[in-house]
Amino acid sequence: MPQSVSAFLRDVQRKVDAGERLTFDEGVRLYSPETPLQELGVLANQVREAKNGNRAFYNINTHLNPTNVCVYRCVFCAFRSDLRDPKGYLMSDEQVLARGAEAIEAGCTEMHIVGGLHHQKKYDWYVHLIRILHDAYPELHLKAWTAVEINWFQHMTGKTAREILEDMIDAGLGSMPGGGAEIFHPEVRDRICEHKADTAAWIDVHRTAHELGLRTNATMLYGHIENADHRIDHLVRLRELQDETGGFQTFIPLAFHPATPTLRSHPV
Repeated sequence: MPQSVSAFLRDVQRKVDAGERLTFDEGVRLYSPETPLQELGVLANQVREAKNGNRAFYNINTHLNPTNVCVYRCVFCAFRSDLRDPKGYLMSDEQVLARGAEAIEAGCTEMHIVGGLHHQKKYDWYVHLIRILHDAYPELHLKAWTAVEINWFQHMTGKTAREILEDMIDAGLGSMPGGGAEIFHPEVRDRICEHKADTAAWIDVHRTAHELGLRTNATMLYGHIENADHRIDHLVRLRELQDETGGFQTFIPLAFHPATPTLRSHPV
């Protein structure tokens, strides 16, 4: 007979009190609709306070998306555009710097820079954007380029991830966002974004960034065709890299909001 919910939560509470790790199976069970959300929240907060105390952190952030033209066609993405699509755009240096000025005037402490992978823009253009913003606004922390973009730069140039990141750090890069993680499990990833950086590449880029002293974020796109097993698999892989490097500073769960019903009601 399956263990009751209350008995299961008592076991989880014991492990939380002892500072022990939950297993994959325990993580999957916590996703059950039978798990009381308030009790789960109390347990999660207990772990949070054990790690960080009763503190919260934030910064004042603005986003810059220099282009939405992208070589990839991820089925969940409503942002990307083809080169000749009327909604496609490419920002000039003047527009990029104007966004930097707006950020400073608004009191921002950080600029989050990601965008499409424009197949007509060379690698030097991406480095150039970081450099002109850093030179013009050195007080603005630049968090730029997801692991997917770094992986694309590798394909463009033949450079390693380390060499790409060293170029970006030299130009003024301060940290990396966590986008492009989506769902790591190949049952899902191969269906929603099969052509872009795979799980191994995403993890390798972040490992390399951590080795170079860059802090990075991590994300998970949920609420489409994945199930609880895929979500916990994703979290376990992130936990393993965090154990190895300690380089992640934030985990961001991203709820899928479809512009079209393409991925609705088709769980794996």
